[in-house]
Amino acid sequence: MVKKTSPWTKYIVLLAAALLLLLAVSLRNQRYKPKVSDVFDIKADDINAISITKDTLSITLMKGDTAWVFAEPDTGLVKNDRIESFFENVVNAKKSGFVTKNPEKYDQYNVSEKLALKVELKKGEYVLGTVLLGRSKTSWAQDYIRYPDDPKVYISQKKMLGSVSEQASFWCR
Repeated sequence: MVKKTSPWTKYIVLLAAALLLLLAVSLRNQRYKPKVSDVFDIKADDINAISITKDTLSITLMKGDTAWVFAEPDTGLVKNDRIESFFENVVNAKKSGFVTKNPEKYDQYNVSEKLALKVELKKGEYVLGTVLLGRSKTSWAQDYIRYPDDPKVYISQKKMLGSVSEQASFWCR
């Protein structure tokens, strides 16, 4: 006695093979996606001072009892919306793959010591994190990031430099 096979069997086998092939291609392509990670691995609540430096200009903001104030230069209160924007777009920023690890190209990406905007997040006198931010010449939606102890230059997921400045007038009420 010969068993009859269903007419759908060959279609089911083809569908299963196509799904396995699709899964294999999808897993292979996952390797090429840039890894997205936090710029700072810091809790925002731990930050009570921010230092921002570029060339000879420098400001330090400190968290007071009820609001952020200038420590240096002493020019009054800081706009609350600027601080909120800073925490959202800089402290909680994301970065993706790196573009170079060649120190000779730091000027090209504006992340050299003389061109970059240096941002230090502190808890008291202890520095929680430091980054050097450089403006992208090719993309208005991204910036470049470099850490002082890492030769790689990373790409930010969104614009960071619009939310930070070494100018006191940027932060003032």
